[in-house]
Amino acid sequence: MANTNYTRCEQDNGIAVITFDRDDKLNAFNAAMTAEVNDHIDAAVANGARVVVLRANPGVRVWCAGRDLAELRPGADPIDDPMLKLFEKITEAPIPVINMVEGAVYGGGLMLVMVADIVVAATTVTVAMTANKLGIPLPTETYAYWLRVMGIHKVKELLFTAGNLSAQDAHVAGIFNHVVEPDDLETYTLQVIARRILDCSAEGIANAKHQLNLLARRYVLTEADRVAIEEHRRALLDGADFRMRLTRLLEQVRRKD
Repeated sequence: MANTNYTRCEQDNGIAVITFDRDDKLNAFNAAMTAEVNDHIDAAVANGARVVVLRANPGVRVWCAGRDLAELRPGADPIDDPMLKLFEKITEAPIPVINMVEGAVYGGGLMLVMVADIVVAATTVTVAMTANKLGIPLPTETYAYWLRVMGIHKVKELLFTAGNLSAQDAHVAGIFNHVVEPDDLETYTLQVIARRILDCSAEGIANAKHQLNLLARRYVLTEADRVAIEEHRRALLDGADFRMRLTRLLEQVRRKD
């Protein structure tokens, strides 16, 4: 078992299980936790794992609350955030990444769910994207990926309302592959889904994942579109509304601590 400050990693019979272990901060990812998960995935691939499973400690109230708010700064562009590099690592890894989800999922945690290859969730899970509570303009690639996973109506509902979706609604929307009872979550993920992957060709899966992800990225924006989007995003990140919302939220967090 590999133990680090915020995560644990165990590998057995071709399955590497990475466990989030920052319950006191609702498994919010700071830069150090993000680096740990990156390193665990690299080690799993190097050690011959066929599947990576991302999970939280059993029975947690929050699977992942997203990015650690204490590290957010007014004007900082989320496109440079280390968590985005983790998302790239997951999509580019030559082996499947399965998210085994229980508890609530917020913000960047939902993005972590979106980039996984397969998601198995407990019936008690809820998901929400809270970026617009702060007015954070996410990178275009994030929006494009969500459209491919969910469809435009549910994406707009998540982003415009910052409200919760139930596990069943998230399943219907395409966020989750399977929804099972909490007591069955570990067995179904590790003994059913992961084992089915192990029975298939590793080379074939790597090739299929690579091709599917390439095809999924084939959206078209003109250069003028990109420039206009980036100018607008920059204006939002530098604007008074975002700074006020972030300051207010950080004050709330400090009071809770």
